[in-house]
Order: sequence, then structure tokens, then C-alpha cells
Amino acid sequence: MAVAVSNIDSAIIKYENFINNVLKESLRLHDQYLQKVNEEISELVQEKHTLKVITDEKLHPNGFKTKVDIGCNFFMEAFVPDTSKLLMHIGLKHYMEFTVSEANTYIDARIKVYEAKAEEIKKKIYTTKAHIKLMLFGVQQLLNAKNEGNT
Repeated sequence: MAVAVSNIDSAIIKYENFINNVLKESLRLHDQYLQKVNEEISELVQEKHTLKVITDEKLHPNGFKTKVDIGCNFFMEAFVPDTSKLLMHIGLKHYMEFTVSEANTYIDARIKVYEAKAEEIKKKIYTTKAHIKLMLFGVQQLLNAKNEGNT
């Protein structure tokens, strides 16, 4: 009888270690990655809004004035008379010229990609949470079996 209780205790310890060291760590990493993806989505939505404001003919019929940081917080005034084409950073320090409609299409496509990534990560989080609950249920069953064996 003491051997069975000892085996149950060691199994409980193994399960609890697995929950705390593997599953909860996996959950934490997935959560961090989801936060980064959500931040990227937020930045892209802000970029889309900025693009809309900058290219609005009603707000800026003759172009617009702005201040540009030329480095070390030194600013220079700039005037942009034509906003029909613009350069956008597409990654790896590369820029590409887009029309306004092409830029909107590009941003929308990137948002969709990041939203799909977010959904994939959420599924992984749900699966990990389900595994944790299942393992905790198993630990509880072992504890119940151990208590029934002691009585």
C-alpha cells in the first residue's frame, strides 16, 4: 500500500512540474508573441489612418507642411505638394513607391496576415489552457485516489 501511495505522490509531482515548467511557460511565451502581433496590427491601423489624413484633398488641397526629424531630434520644415505617390517601408530597410490605393491595399494585406497570425496564436493559447486544465483534473483524480487509499 505504501508503494502505491509513493507512486501516486511521484506522479503528482511529475504532473505539477510539467504544468508549471512546460505548459505555463509555453502559455507565457504564446501570450508575449500575441502581444507583439497585436502591437503590429495596431501600428498598421495607425499607419492606415495617417495615410488617409495625409492624402485627404479636402484637408490639404495644395499639399501639406510638416516637420521631419533629420536626426538627433533636429527638425526641418518640409512641404509636400503632391501626395499621389509615396514611399513606404516594406521591410529589411527597403522602400517602395506606391500610389495611395496601392498603399491602402498593401496595408490591408499586412493587417490580414497579422490577424491570421493572431488567430493561430490564440488557438495555441486555448489548446495550452485546455491541457493545463486536463492535467490539473488528472492531479485531482490522483489526489482523490490517494485519499481513498488512506481511508
